[in-house]
Amino acid sequence: MDNILDERQEKYLNWLIVPAKHRQPATQEAYAKAENIDSTTLRRWQKKPHFKAEWQRRVEELQGSPERTQKLMDEIYARAIAGDNKAAQLYLQATNKLAPQQVNITHTQSLAEISDKDLEELIASVATAEKSARLESREPNS
Repeated sequence: MDNILDERQEKYLNWLIVPAKHRQPATQEAYAKAENIDSTTLRRWQKKPHFKAEWQRRVEELQGSPERTQKLMDEIYARAIAGDNKAAQLYLQATNKLAPQQVNITHTQSLAEISDKDLEELIASVATAEKSARLESREPNS
């Protein structure tokens, strides 16, 4: 029974998972006063393993929700469009548009059989192809 949250703990936990700027009352002390609970009791609850585990579970559930992710992506996108370079970078990273292109090379020889010259030519050809792809992606559409 010690691992079950009572009604007051449930209510406090629900208050805790609300983003700080949206909490009513705004502070832990004000919450304690409004609920007629000593603030040390609230801190004690937060230290209990079952309370902490449930708190963590709920936070992870909230953070992973598609709705929250979409809101965040929309906000980052809006800031990027407004000219925020860091937001643009974050958006492109999050949408995998900024990740370097992966190159797969297949060969029929073992690596020990490839000559230094052949290896240099292979690396040069991949580098040339990458450079061309980057230049093409920078050219404005005609």
